[in-house]
Amino acid sequence: MAEILALSLKDFFTKSFLKFAFVPLFFSFVLFAVLAYFGFTFLLDFFESMFAGDPNSSWLAWFYSFAFVQIIVGILSFLSASFIVVFASVFMAVFIVSFLSPYIAKQINAKYYHHELKEEVSFFEVLLKSLWIVLKFIFFFICASVLLLVPFVNLFIYYVVVYYLFHKLLILDVASSMLNKAEFKEFYAKTSPLEFKFSTLCFYLLSSVPFLGLFLQVFYVIFLSHLFYQKVLGFKLG
Repeated sequence: MAEILALSLKDFFTKSFLKFAFVPLFFSFVLFAVLAYFGFTFLLDFFESMFAGDPNSSWLAWFYSFAFVQIIVGILSFLSASFIVVFASVFMAVFIVSFLSPYIAKQINAKYYHHELKEEVSFFEVLLKSLWIVLKFIFFFICASVLLLVPFVNLFIYYVVVYYLFHKLLILDVASSMLNKAEFKEFYAKTSPLEFKFSTLCFYLLSSVPFLGLFLQVFYVIFLSHLFYQKVLGFKLG
């Protein structure tokens, strides 16, 4: 893993891959700014409308009339909007990078492995798998919403569910770009190796840092490409 990390960093900081990296960063930054503004405004307006009224006739309005309560509501609005913005922008970056992944995988293959793709995975098959992943995510998200009532668990349950979606979509994106049809089916006949889960978990944690996760999306694809070639297909660097 250390060798793959060093190799991936070396590839990432080349001119060709850095150009790819700025594409999702730019578009996601625009989305980040738009969502940050409108998300915070919407949540703040929602809380204010909920507490609005005559302080003498509504205990909620009376409670909201205190300055410290308004500050707390503002902070909660900011934190909620930030959570939505960060993960929405990251998945926007993943979506954009999915169009670049075939080119990234092709360059990695041409430079190091020379693997012949005899029969590529069809777009329809990738689309079906993506829809199945999203449907399962929605089910897990609904279950997680119930668990919000459980103390302590409610602090991280959504992060676990969103990680599932992040991991599955990222692995699917890279696998469909570099494996042929038979290799793709064989890979999905088994669960993802531990190295892949650990890698995407690290990427997920990095992606929770604003802007850093947006910039590193291309690096994730480079790293996973090397991981697929070496750990799944068994290629060795000469």
